[in-house]
Amino acid sequence: MAPKGRLAIIAGGGELPHIGMKEALLAGEDPIFLGLIESDFTPREHSVRTIPVHITQVGKILKLIQKEKITRILMLGKVRKDLLFQKLKFDLKALAILARTINRNDYPIFLAIADEFESMGVKVISQKIYLQSLLLPEGRYTPKKFSSQELKDVDFGMFYAEKMADLDIGQMVVVCDESVIAVEAVEGTDETIKRGGLYTKKKGDAVVCKSPKAKQDNRFDLPTIGIHTFQMMLESGCKTLCIREGETLVVDPKAAIEFATKHKLNFCVVGKSGSKVLNGNQKKIPSI
Repeated sequence: MAPKGRLAIIAGGGELPHIGMKEALLAGEDPIFLGLIESDFTPREHSVRTIPVHITQVGKILKLIQKEKITRILMLGKVRKDLLFQKLKFDLKALAILARTINRNDYPIFLAIADEFESMGVKVISQKIYLQSLLLPEGRYTPKKFSSQELKDVDFGMFYAEKMADLDIGQMVVVCDESVIAVEAVEGTDETIKRGGLYTKKKGDAVVCKSPKAKQDNRFDLPTIGIHTFQMMLESGCKTLCIREGETLVVDPKAAIEFATKHKLNFCVVGKSGSKVLNGNQKKIPSI
């Protein structure tokens, strides 16, 4: 039985909006895309379910939500962080929302927008609801076992990645020999990985760590990786990728892990046990 009311997916770039749409349709929903024009979003086969919107025209988005009788919102996809620093023309509603935020970092803006939706009786739902298949349990998903130094770097890097996320700076750090080499900020994941590889003294030893906040709001900005992340690591000379169990989305996990294995990259999912369990048996993708 489908949930009551209609679902709208506010869609940025990448695969996540399309995975969310597919899963919502399978669950009996009648969803629509509100496709953000300033992102790299394309509707693909769902053009009849797509209404293009400008990220700066919040007033129009709110009117569309009322017109389409939307009761729930799912926010998925990439939106470039640097848009706030470009000369965009925000409407009055957008300016009013920005004025209420304590700063211009991601989370205060997301929270202010969610509060605006909630004031209309529209609920912003967890990103996990329709993306459960992209969450992996803890373990090592590639063949090679970690050295003692690599295990130290995993724990060290995941600690600092979480701290950076808590500060709303970014979700990724690159470390080597228990030293932070690069920290993600407005430039995004790709540039952070490139910088981490560039400044690693021992090429190939860099460990890329991606983490959510300690108390992540699952409605917004869950960390996401995929085959492109491993491609950037391969190009940049970074060797190992670590993510947080149950809190990081892996787009097409089978293809991503096969790519990592083929190119002798390491991939692990860190849970409450930390690095202690990572040198056990190699994990397999759970059957869906």
